[in-house]
Amino acid sequence: MTREELKKAAVRAIEDNKDRLIEAGEYFYNNPETGFQEVKTSAYFKKMLEEIGVICKDGIAVTGVKGSVDGRNNDFNLAFMGELDALNMPTHPHCDKTTGKFHGCGHNAQLCTVLGAAIGLVSSGIYKELDGKLTFIGVPAEEIIEQDFRMKLRDEGKIGLLGGKQEFIRLGMFDDVDAVLASHILGGGTHEHFWLGHSWNGVIFKNVRFTGKPAHAGLAPHEGINALEAALCALNNVNALRESFCDDDHVRIHYIITKGGSSCNIVPDDVRLEFGVRAATLKSLRDANEKVNRALRLGAEAIGAGLEIHDSGLDLPCHQNRALAEIYLSNARELLGDDKVDNVFGTYRGSSTDCGDVASLIPLISPYFGGATGKPHANDFDIIDPYAAYVVPAEAAAMTAIDLLFDGASAAKQLKADFVPDFRNKDEYTALTSSLLTE
Repeated sequence: MTREELKKAAVRAIEDNKDRLIEAGEYFYNNPETGFQEVKTSAYFKKMLEEIGVICKDGIAVTGVKGSVDGRNNDFNLAFMGELDALNMPTHPHCDKTTGKFHGCGHNAQLCTVLGAAIGLVSSGIYKELDGKLTFIGVPAEEIIEQDFRMKLRDEGKIGLLGGKQEFIRLGMFDDVDAVLASHILGGGTHEHFWLGHSWNGVIFKNVRFTGKPAHAGLAPHEGINALEAALCALNNVNALRESFCDDDHVRIHYIITKGGSSCNIVPDDVRLEFGVRAATLKSLRDANEKVNRALRLGAEAIGAGLEIHDSGLDLPCHQNRALAEIYLSNARELLGDDKVDNVFGTYRGSSTDCGDVASLIPLISPYFGGATGKPHANDFDIIDPYAAYVVPAEAAAMTAIDLLFDGASAAKQLKADFVPDFRNKDEYTALTSSLLTE
């Protein structure tokens, strides 16, 4: 078969199974689970892949799944990757009423991209005509939430790192992968559409504790050390930093107070906060984090309080591979036309993703696609067009795989030859990321 005949066959196979993909998307939507707890999601994802003919390994990084099929040779391994986890959003109108969880970032749609690509390339038999290996991955815990739970898993030896893709890297799950096609839905009320090229901020998540001395707040406040006042001093210091950051570094600092004391008539002696520090480059991320730490220390020092800083979560800045993106954009335009495909290289998003950790080692793209309304992580976010969300992105991904692995996988091999990683290997990556996190 010619390249174009293979693409048409893949799209036809996906279209023939569109109801199955929409059903899967709705199952994931109705069974949201947060990081390292995606038991039902993982089982359903694996079951569908095995029904298609992909032999899978599960239980990777607690709930992750990875399966592969061999083409005519295995000189290049192309992975399709989706994320298993949801968010805690108890006020969302469509959240799980028992758990308060909801797919407020649309990861349920990503999983359908992976499953749809598998249908288009494997169940159709097309993979047998491609010069490379195909791998399908469901990775846990993209959202850096529930830090206490994750640290407990780490303390129990069940994980080594707190993010799903970081843990996959540590376990060697990307060692045999040469490129990754990820994806992500975008809100805004759009239907069939693609955007590709954004870069994402890196982020360091921090757990901060100020400790003081309790005393009667009315009778003898002078005998106490007010940890809440120390925290407020520190927050004022942090807010004073904002104009010190260069606009091009896209620095974001956000925080919540998770514990402000135990009683208003007792001088607070145990105050806890969570921080996110974000920036567009590793250098600017380190710089912003050091400034925040200094601001926290001075706040504690001003009141005479104790201070503990635990930098427990990290995503590296994410920059997508332009050569891989150009192949995907060409197929997206073939599917939808020029007016529904936007090349957005050179733009930054203030949010973060652990796709950046993978992209620092191997070529990766994570195109945005339509089918949702509202804003991610907000109560107006929802799927409005299941076909656009669950079916169309799988077709673009399958077509891109064919371009990469057709004709001796010449395009894939050129991609691999031209790629310059940020780290020589996962050990160097692990050493760097570990140096950014304190205990």
